Amino acid sequence: MADFTIYVVFHSRYRIFDRSGTLPFSIVFGLRRRSLKDTDPRPLRLSAANSILDVPYALSHNLLTLYEYNADSGEYREVDVRQLHAVSNKESHLTIPSPVGRTESWKNSLSVYRYYIDHDSELASFLTPGKKYSIQYKSGEDQVADTMFVDEQGESSLSSKKRKLLSRRYFGRARFRVVQSLLCPPKIKTSMQIKKGKEDSATELKVTVTTTGNESITVQTNGRQHFLMPWGPMLPEEDFPGGDCRPRIIDPKPSAPVPTIEVMDLVTKKTVLDAKSRGICGLHGKYDPRPKLDTLTTLRPSQPLIRHVNISTLLCRLPDGKYSLRMAPCGMWWCVGNTDDFAAAGEDRVPHHAYTSVIPPPMLQCEDAIEIQMANRAAK
Repeated sequence: MADFTIYVVFHSRYRIFDRSGTLPFSIVFGLRRRSLKDTDPRPLRLSAANSILDVPYALSHNLLTLYEYNADSGEYREVDVRQLHAVSNKESHLTIPSPVGRTESWKNSLSVYRYYIDHDSELASFLTPGKKYSIQYKSGEDQVADTMFVDEQGESSLSSKKRKLLSRRYFGRARFRVVQSLLCPPKIKTSMQIKKGKEDSATELKVTVTTTGNESITVQTNGRQHFLMPWGPMLPEEDFPGGDCRPRIIDPKPSAPVPTIEVMDLVTKKTVLDAKSRGICGLHGKYDPRPKLDTLTTLRPSQPLIRHVNISTLLCRLPDGKYSLRMAPCGMWWCVGNTDDFAAAGEDRVPHHAYTSVIPPPMLQCEDAIEIQMANRAAK
């Protein structure tokens, strides 16, 4: 009988597998010790080799199953991968904390393991561009892996013995579509400078944005964003600066800077105003996902876009002291072309031929940190 039963959930990190290798792809596993009989306070180290976490091994040993979608029948059909060679990384492992004393939800306490599938690997050769695939748990198969207890420093516990770990609770599936290549955005360079106002004038940030590409691109600076988002075992990654609805700092509307500027007290080194996300836009009915033209901004080669952003309402919240201002990184939907050409088409949205959500986003981010001294609710 096994010593432990663990719960495992898994998902594809992206809904696209890029055969060119530009966008790294992985299967993301989340594991948690949940058994009421598991009362040992020590962390448990689990070897990924020759287990379900070792995806080629798991596929070739009937622990996982690869399915290909058949458009004619509308069904997923199993792909024969019995000839797949499983070469395990013996050093790869995952440490799972003890459930003793844990109070947070099990969904928020998953130990994450990613198995990367290289674009030119043997497994990738089974994946045909233009096809859809699903990797699923092989129902009824017991899952076994080598484990041992470790101390808080990750060293093997003196009283630990290697044992087998059994799991019977698996959830999720990894679904994705294969493409030959992806359209990737050019890098965007961003800088910030502060312009301190006089007694009756506003304090502004001068934000300069330049595309490093050789053609014009249009970016979405407001509203619901649609682009490739990385996933964890169950949900989109929370710390990815991506698809939230907050206005980007280069949006021409005056409300833009408040949710995208982070303020840190330079004495205490604590964040006093957080660049909080509004979260990914929630449930909605049927709608046209193409961005409206009034939410777009065009970046042209060798032509810096300059925005003067009024931050007086942000600074007036701060007591006297010395502070640092930083820009929160944000992803943006984008496409090749400019808004003038789109408007000439007669629609108030991006034309159908220019729209896709199967794109990695350009990142609007800046390394500059602006230091200011506040006195009497004004920058000095």
